[in-house]
Amino acid sequence: MYQIKLSIKNSLAHCFAILASLLVVTHTAGAATQLDVDGNGLYDDVERLTLVNTFKQVCPSLKDADFDADGDGQVTVLEQTQGRHPLSMTIGKEVLASGVQIPWGIDIFSEWITCAYLQEDVAPGRVAQHIARGTRTRDASQQEPALQPSHITPGDGIFFAENLGQQLTMERERDARWNYRWCIFTFRIDGDSGRDSKTVLLDLNKGNGPSKSSPKIWFDKQTGLHVQYAGRQNAGTDVRVMSTRDIHTDGKTWNVVVCGIRYGQMYAQVNGIDLQTNHPQPPRYSGELVYDTQSVLGKAQSGNSAWAYDALVFGLTEPSEAMVSKMTGWAAHRLNFADRLPKDHPYRYKRPVLDQEDFPDRYVHDNDKWLKWGEQIKKSVTRVNSGGQPIRPLGYERVFYDDFREFRIDRSTSGTGDLWMAYGFNTAVGIDAKLIHPGREPNVYPYDAKNQKQTLSVLKKGKHWYSAGLYTVNDMGYGYTWKGAKVFRVRCMFPNVEQKELKSGLFPAFWSYDPDFLVWRTANRIECDWFEFDAINGYWYNGVSTHYHYAHINNIFAKNSKSYKRFKIYSGELTEEKSKIPGGLYFWDGEYHTWEFIVGDNMTFINVTIKDENGNDKWVEVCRSPTAPTYLQRLDLQLDTALKAKYGDPKQQSHGDFTIDWVEVLQKTTQLNEFDKPFTARPQITGTIQAGKTITCQANLQGVTDVRYYWFADGYPLTYGPSDSYTLTANEVGKEIRCMVKAVGALNMPEAWSDSLK
Repeated sequence: MYQIKLSIKNSLAHCFAILASLLVVTHTAGAATQLDVDGNGLYDDVERLTLVNTFKQVCPSLKDADFDADGDGQVTVLEQTQGRHPLSMTIGKEVLASGVQIPWGIDIFSEWITCAYLQEDVAPGRVAQHIARGTRTRDASQQEPALQPSHITPGDGIFFAENLGQQLTMERERDARWNYRWCIFTFRIDGDSGRDSKTVLLDLNKGNGPSKSSPKIWFDKQTGLHVQYAGRQNAGTDVRVMSTRDIHTDGKTWNVVVCGIRYGQMYAQVNGIDLQTNHPQPPRYSGELVYDTQSVLGKAQSGNSAWAYDALVFGLTEPSEAMVSKMTGWAAHRLNFADRLPKDHPYRYKRPVLDQEDFPDRYVHDNDKWLKWGEQIKKSVTRVNSGGQPIRPLGYERVFYDDFREFRIDRSTSGTGDLWMAYGFNTAVGIDAKLIHPGREPNVYPYDAKNQKQTLSVLKKGKHWYSAGLYTVNDMGYGYTWKGAKVFRVRCMFPNVEQKELKSGLFPAFWSYDPDFLVWRTANRIECDWFEFDAINGYWYNGVSTHYHYAHINNIFAKNSKSYKRFKIYSGELTEEKSKIPGGLYFWDGEYHTWEFIVGDNMTFINVTIKDENGNDKWVEVCRSPTAPTYLQRLDLQLDTALKAKYGDPKQQSHGDFTIDWVEVLQKTTQLNEFDKPFTARPQITGTIQAGKTITCQANLQGVTDVRYYWFADGYPLTYGPSDSYTLTANEVGKEIRCMVKAVGALNMPEAWSDSLK
């Protein structure tokens, strides 16, 4: 069921119908188009008709689009998006090139909104229920009349009287860490009222612990306004709080908070002023699923101050710094207090308009091209050089290399890890073997410190099987990912087990996700499975199975919220007869093999090493295919063990060992030498490579302050976080040190690489 308010059909909307039909769209840059007739920052269905007609006039790609399908002179959110990709994904270049000025509203592209409470949706009188808008709504309610707030006059907000403990409650949002990436909250408060010092305004998933009371917003008469997020740090809770005394407390003047977590760091802007945490933030952040709680607006306390809210909006993505300011500007103009924003705020003197920040780069799926690409996946193409000498990748260089010189696996929910995260955000990976975190029993992450090998196991404890998973990103999607042409390599081994002893359900894999779906929950998910080995047949290779999956949230904004047809480049045995690989390749042979996946702009090649007559590694090609557009998207790396119980249990626990020697990623040198705005030049490292010395990376960014620095020594990932400096140890002496800078505060979070410091 789609949980979205598709139509706002009220008397006010019909009053504006005639006016809206008379509006003239001005194409001159700087001339504002009068689209939001009532100036409330929202587009009702009549205004939306004029909005989409404006899009049609300036976007040739929409010339044949029929948005008002039923001809009623209105366009609902459903009509705007039905049967097409969201407009934010397809019309950006045309809108920006036209120069048309479109007053910005949070619901122009409603796929951004997960859950929103707006005073327009509440009738005057006592508020027993506030119906929410969005893709995953949680209606707010209060059954006890004495505790119900009121909506007295349109425009005055939902009012909570002093000293009465009035409160609205909402069902908890289990996936808030993913689905509620940002928050807009507009309120007014009488700081002189109420008996108590502290008044809770908002408490999402209230409680103590990771992901609870996140965000929590409260006012204290002595210390001012406070905004909190809580994640996990090892076994404890990572509580981050920002506060300010600089708010309006006269009970009449509105305030606006925009807050969230952006790539591991909390941010909050209050009345246009950026806040800092009361204590230094840890460099990384993660959270957990939330159970056994509820969310509240207000608190059942008898001494609360009098206050009211206008809007509470939770949405998808991690907005850029510019978008945070735009959200503040939207609220300020909606409530007519823009003149109280700081003088240097970009929206003090003008209302926000649709601009490039509203059109982030996103993968737009073309199913016709997808199916045509799939038609090329046939043996005459994929196996044209099977068993032959492979093409070697030229013009690439190492950007990531882990030889497991240390045990660096951390809980993916911990917020502390800076390399491998376990067990990852997808709990279904282990199939019939439960995935467990490192440090738990049985130990499915055994580490050989002497030989520097990392093993992932499938182990049985009691009646249950347990398995392992490694990700290069944590559960929030933060970590190591690679976009564009790339080379993935893994050198690994499986135990020496004869086929007759291997009749089991083991299913180890090396694969990738595009973490984009963790922030765009309404989008379909990209998955690329580089290898999956089925122990039913130790020769059987499931090679590069390619998926474009259903959206995580069933919604109207994915053109097809179900999975598209999947394709597999190679599905079959790697016997010599079938694959032409000399001697064939049996995976459970007790030998190390290096697998290589070369994702070029046009062609993708899968290669592997076997032993020649002298026992040395020899490269052979397994298969190839034209490159799918999904392969060039931003991908992480994942390795895991799994068990399909229906095919039987392993006869010995050791059969399930997946031992990894090293993992490597290469990217094109030309790509590493490039940079885009807001970078003004490539980052530059300064300092001396000596143990104990601190080196610094100059980001060379303009107009962006929120930055992450990734440090490498000969490709080995040292750490990442918001610090622009790194203190060298003896291990880094003699290595080439590089820094990759990720401008997370900018649109699309662009990256740029420094040269090596030797």
